[in-house]
Amino acid sequence: MIYDVAVVGAGFGGLASAAELSRKGLKVILFEASNELGGSAGKFERQGYRFQSGATVGMGFEEGGVFDRLYASLGIKRPDMKLLNPIMDIHLPDRTIHYYQNRAQWYKEIDCHFPQHASQIKSFYDEVFKVGALVDQLVERLPVFPPHNFKDWLEMVKLVDKNSLKLIPYMTQTVEDRLKSFRLESNRLFRTFLNGELMDSVQTSVENCPAFLGYAALQTFHKGAYAVHGGLATIAHQLAEYIESCGNEVLLRHPVRNVEKSGQYFHLHSKRNTIFTAKKVILNNSIHNLHDTLSENLGKQTFIKKEKEKNRESWGAFIIHAGVDDRLFRNTDALYHQFIDPNHPDDLHDGGQFLLSLSDPEDKSMAPEGKRSLTLSTHTGVEPWWSAADYEMKKEKMKNRLIQTVDHYFPGFEKSLDLVLPGTPVTFEKWLRRKRGKVGGYAPTGRFSWLDSYSIRTGIDGVYQCGDTVFPGAGTLGVTLSGLMVAKDITR
Repeated sequence: MIYDVAVVGAGFGGLASAAELSRKGLKVILFEASNELGGSAGKFERQGYRFQSGATVGMGFEEGGVFDRLYASLGIKRPDMKLLNPIMDIHLPDRTIHYYQNRAQWYKEIDCHFPQHASQIKSFYDEVFKVGALVDQLVERLPVFPPHNFKDWLEMVKLVDKNSLKLIPYMTQTVEDRLKSFRLESNRLFRTFLNGELMDSVQTSVENCPAFLGYAALQTFHKGAYAVHGGLATIAHQLAEYIESCGNEVLLRHPVRNVEKSGQYFHLHSKRNTIFTAKKVILNNSIHNLHDTLSENLGKQTFIKKEKEKNRESWGAFIIHAGVDDRLFRNTDALYHQFIDPNHPDDLHDGGQFLLSLSDPEDKSMAPEGKRSLTLSTHTGVEPWWSAADYEMKKEKMKNRLIQTVDHYFPGFEKSLDLVLPGTPVTFEKWLRRKRGKVGGYAPTGRFSWLDSYSIRTGIDGVYQCGDTVFPGAGTLGVTLSGLMVAKDITR
């Protein structure tokens, strides 16, 4: 059989592109190397607990949001979920800030914690919401960005209007620059808070984050963040079921070891020397894995250079999956908690800043009775974890640092834990096939770093890419949008 499109990787980008192509009547086959769907937003189960592999927060289900529109177009019923308000509690050394989804409540919280600069911070957020909405309007039109050929440039020109032109100042400044315009750059508390939110969403800090990207991320929290029952893997399974309902195939435990081209068709080599043939290929297994997937001949055709990507910095994640006694968190409504290490408030990685995600007590699929599943996650440098000599010692040290920080804010946490499972970049490579355990795409490094982004194009006619290493970047919304961009381009 010759497929119209073969999709490699059942992360959210691959699932979204395959579902949209299925809706439009194309013959699609989707390959996933592991036995779980969702990639870094997947799941696994141990001893009665369901754990989320990486990403845990549901976004885009508000009216008009990415998943709201996708589900409507596919005719899928949205899963059960809980709107988060507060979105999370942020635990700083001397206070806890309730990060409310509701804008009016959030502004009251600003009054409470930042009384001397409250009016300036609220003006800053007014700008965040205004500019973030403009970014949404632009990105939701699914442009191929950065433009790679004449057709892409032509489509970009069509997007130029009075609203898009308003974004230009924010595409030439960092969030730090915008803080200076509000005389907020020296407010250490607010800066620490913002760094935590930007590190969690855009993988970088205020001085390195392009303003329009940071604003888009910050305003997304306030549009609606959700705890999806069953975890984000529920969304992945619904998309896969839709693909199969259209008569298309989703193959688990089918790694694609090599993609080559002969004549007008691509041939994908999977397990037991099976070969599948397709007219077009979508790679949702990250640019880090690109050259390991393409044949030598195809690898020479792409403009993405192997050595450059090998040396380009990208974050990994240290993660702990565990169970905890439900009683420990009964006095808080928040399911998500961000912690700033009281001894190192300026460290944004390796435990200096990290997120705790708790399962909703109403979601009985996530944990045994009287327990809740949880995930602790922090950014970490990748390379140090590949030294075998002290690997176990480093893992134990990092595990203890995260657990003890939570125990500082929630006394008794360490004693209440059950089934503690730490993971490192080595774990992410083993189970999610992420090269060297790199996750979350490429962190912005300055005001013009967005110009160094990759689009859905590989430079090889008929081979596309989507996922967290492709514009618009990391997070379930970003990777889903990249998948929809590919589907739009293929069916244009």
